[in-house]
Amino acid sequence: MRVLIAIPHVFAPQAGSLYSSQKEEKRETKTRALYQATHGNLIKHGERHFIHASAGKGKEVFTRELKTHYGVDMTIQIYTPESASLAYQLKPSPRIQIIDPKINDFTKIPIFSSRALLEQADKYDLVGYMEDDLLIEDHEFFSKLLYLDNLTNSNYAFTPHRCEYIPDRGDVILSGDPDGGRPDLFWDTKEEITVNWSLGIVKFYRATNPHSGCYFLTRRQALKVSKYWEERDWIADFELSGPLEQAGSGILLPILKIMKPIPEHYRFLMVKHQDELWKRHWFEARS
Repeated sequence: MRVLIAIPHVFAPQAGSLYSSQKEEKRETKTRALYQATHGNLIKHGERHFIHASAGKGKEVFTRELKTHYGVDMTIQIYTPESASLAYQLKPSPRIQIIDPKINDFTKIPIFSSRALLEQADKYDLVGYMEDDLLIEDHEFFSKLLYLDNLTNSNYAFTPHRCEYIPDRGDVILSGDPDGGRPDLFWDTKEEITVNWSLGIVKFYRATNPHSGCYFLTRRQALKVSKYWEERDWIADFELSGPLEQAGSGILLPILKIMKPIPEHYRFLMVKHQDELWKRHWFEARS
């Protein structure tokens, strides 16, 4: 299975900014996160792995390299300005391509990355747009996406829950939905899909909050989305709350129904956010 992932990345510290990509004190955190989003995902989902082996009875134990057919042939493209980037510190890899989009307005890099990804979709089985601090936790992630697409008519984009870990408590889903929904949004239809997975039923719902910092599409889905925007010269008549949301969710909303696992089934397709955004919010008192 051939997979292409596009990552927009900017690190440009500015005094007083609220964004982690603009905070100098986040440099170490962002560096580790970018490593996990690139090398971490390549290692976790690639074909290469190792096993401890023995040369025979009474002989030494050594480490042998193996390959698994469950792995994917993954390429990662990082779209990042050379003047504001941590990507050039990464260990070189033939599977990681660093591309300077030559854009002065850094807010346009996310949508540039999303478009560049979709325009290459015909060469891959799956393509994914992903922010620079996400690690795909689910080892069966890509196989599940192909399976889900085969069950449906390609009108559904199945997206993961982006989670963090709260020490001594558990995981927290970052992309929750507002209580009562948002009837003013055309995509808040309350639609649900039930899938018979091998380990039990998995339910998906039409997400009121569609953003997860990423999207992943099969080739036929990506070509469908690309064709839609090509016919409109890649110009949208709406804008979500910011450039990351526009590139990661807005690019899909007019064409596909964005579905997420119900919160109870959040580990199905889960991705991990490499930060501590959970610290910004208070805990609801238990009744």
